[in-house]
Amino acid sequence: MDAAGVDEYHMDIMDGEFVPNFALSWLDFATIRKMTKTSMDAHLMVKNPSVHLPYAFKYGANVIYVHYESGNVENYLREIRANGRRAGLAINPETQIDAISGLLTRIDSLLVLRVHPGFAGQSAVPAVEDKIAKLVSMPNRQFTIKLDGHVGCDVVKKWSARGVEEFVCGTASGMFGPKRNGRTYMQIIQELRQR
Repeated sequence: MDAAGVDEYHMDIMDGEFVPNFALSWLDFATIRKMTKTSMDAHLMVKNPSVHLPYAFKYGANVIYVHYESGNVENYLREIRANGRRAGLAINPETQIDAISGLLTRIDSLLVLRVHPGFAGQSAVPAVEDKIAKLVSMPNRQFTIKLDGHVGCDVVKKWSARGVEEFVCGTASGMFGPKRNGRTYMQIIQELRQR
């Protein structure tokens, strides 16, 4: 993946409580961190981020996303920045911009989920499109926008042209799963960047 030119590794940490699934552990994160100098983010899909933040700091997460829906996020964002990391806020499809408006000056990146968190391979929630459009048109925006969930070439093409800076590419992009069709990671990344 490094040789193919990925910009960042997006690591989903799921606790089986905030979402009904378990995903990567901190051991997985630490192992990958030892193998690469490429930026790594930690997407904390967890009920209690305070339990997980020390591991994110210890194992070298460059960006740490906490979910608005987990509660108490202002304190978490402050702690992330105090530890020299980029503070990220993640929002579920139903969460509206008005709910997070007071936090936008406290973040470096906003992770907009186009699907419900916890499982790969879902279809995008159509209503999220309007929310993304409002976010990219915000004047004097000081945070980057990253889209996560059912991100394929069409999504990259549409939203990169309108100002979205980052995309999480998984099964829908062809990076993983059957859509890869024998293509190398480098070929897929080049195709996505040409969009």
